[in-house]
Amino acid sequence: MGKQADDLLLQRIANWKTAYTDGATGVLAAIEAMLWDHAAFRTAIRIVNLASQRQQAEVPEGDGPLLNQMLFDLLAKGYWSSLLLGVRKLLDPHPLVGPRGVYSLRAILNDVKACRPKLTRRVYVEHLRMCRYDLNLLRQENWEAIRAATGNAIWEGDTALHLSESSHRDFDYLSGVKEADRSEIDLIDPAVLELIETRLAELDRISEHASSHIAHAGNAESRLGKNLEEFNIRDARKVLKALKEIGDLIGLWFTNGEISNLAVYQGNQFEGLDMVLVPSADMPVLDANWDLIDQDIESWRLEPDDLLSGNGSVSG
Repeated sequence: MGKQADDLLLQRIANWKTAYTDGATGVLAAIEAMLWDHAAFRTAIRIVNLASQRQQAEVPEGDGPLLNQMLFDLLAKGYWSSLLLGVRKLLDPHPLVGPRGVYSLRAILNDVKACRPKLTRRVYVEHLRMCRYDLNLLRQENWEAIRAATGNAIWEGDTALHLSESSHRDFDYLSGVKEADRSEIDLIDPAVLELIETRLAELDRISEHASSHIAHAGNAESRLGKNLEEFNIRDARKVLKALKEIGDLIGLWFTNGEISNLAVYQGNQFEGLDMVLVPSADMPVLDANWDLIDQDIESWRLEPDDLLSGNGSVSG
């Protein structure tokens, strides 16, 4: 492989890593945000269930509202829209780079497919996984270090050796080559990449629904066959589980990245939940505030003269 082609491949590998780790729109950040929202929404559902159990115990015949429906509906709509759009973004097939480039699992996978003929075992181990290639040399150095430390304390194992062995084992799976038959020119088996694509394709129905019902105002024809019938929190868990699992594999294999996890909140994420949200004394204030909002919306009218003069425009 010539230097120019080699540099181009290394740049594409760097692009995969950026797509996975970018703090603003990267894959890892997107998945972890979805995991957090899922945990928060499941907590909200649990709060409602606890309130229901408490009301049944205190007022068995009571039929009052357990939680303000307006606020819960707002919370639920926000969660479901965020989840479905999040899946759509992670499955986006647009290219990784360029003016319409995206950071998605499918964009990374498609670019790996394009680079497969040049992505040899040696390139994978040395440049993608950032490890030393020669295991025999690493093992010899490790043995010599152990011998030289006779009688002295030494950390068990060698990090460089362990990481290199792990990288070779991963490429064994990717290439379908046994350890005894390894070669520096081994290539990834296309069938493995298609297995990954199959996992992503199983989630395309979510993406299609998000495109026709949320991201775009699809007409009746474009929405046909794209409804998610009875999609609930259990389905959401299955979708997120599938995304996390395949995302973690793509992150490890092709970006040398970390796996996604539920973030550790710096503080108490349940702080304030034990307080009454709105005391009875504040209810008249909320009524008055609602009336003000209603009056404000009622005043949003564009007269023909305003259209011609530009009055009331967003930029005006």
